[in-house]
Amino acid sequence: MLFKDKVDTFVPATIPAFANKLFLDVAYTSQPQLRLDIYLPAGKGPFPIILDIYGGGLLRGKKSSFKLNSSLRFLANGFAVISVDYCLNTQFKSQFPNQVSDIRSALEYLSINSAKYQLDMSHVTLIGESSGAQLAVLAAATFSAQYTLGRPSKATINHKFPKVNRVIAMYGPYQVDQFQTQFEALGIKPQFSETGTAQSFEGIMLHDHAPRCVPNLVTQSNPATYFTKNMPPLMLIAGKKDPVVPYLQSVQLAATYRTIVGNHIKTQWLPYGVHGPKDYNNDAIHIQKLTFINQN
Repeated sequence: MLFKDKVDTFVPATIPAFANKLFLDVAYTSQPQLRLDIYLPAGKGPFPIILDIYGGGLLRGKKSSFKLNSSLRFLANGFAVISVDYCLNTQFKSQFPNQVSDIRSALEYLSINSAKYQLDMSHVTLIGESSGAQLAVLAAATFSAQYTLGRPSKATINHKFPKVNRVIAMYGPYQVDQFQTQFEALGIKPQFSETGTAQSFEGIMLHDHAPRCVPNLVTQSNPATYFTKNMPPLMLIAGKKDPVVPYLQSVQLAATYRTIVGNHIKTQWLPYGVHGPKDYNNDAIHIQKLTFINQN
């Protein structure tokens, strides 16, 4: 079965008992299908923010699914946790990179309404997994470079770029024309036989083209294209046994970050990690994330 044809079964997040207040299905733009969920911790705000961006190849997924569970751990550390929906490549004729504009609009909405939701917009961390990781790094890179990517938005018209302080990206795709070469180098058989073709999730992202045929779109989709000295600190986590997105995607992105931005980067390669949240939701990784976020 092709990745694009897999059935998407929604499994809700497990909301911790210590979640103090919830604001669910908040519309953050004039498009009513674009909504976010806000989870607040106990105590008095304003609270630093974790904005979580789920993965699904930009073809499926939904806010506040089980993929949010690892980020909900931060409620115990005094963070507000926000799960955001964005337009998928199969919805409303949306096409990549419009999802970056959705994230920008969400942050603009949260900034305008920060007092209402007790949010500290001076401490924003983006966390993404899989294609959500790509969006998280793209958003931070383009915002910090003051480069508009995607459809125009209210924030675009106002020439405002949200401030992102840190980014945590887990097993994301970045150099999407290199999947096949990297899998061969690792001796890993791709889980999806269509990898590298126009029917793959990365090909659909590139407007239904095989990545090797559209180098300009591949460059546009690579967060490293927009790296500047203003790029915030970055933490990359990936598994060496991942059969969906080769972990060398993260290795190469880290190398480019060090060359262009500097050494404000943390990497963690799990020897037996595969694709999906299961291998990355544990106490040890949470502590590493928290340490990274709290670094001066």
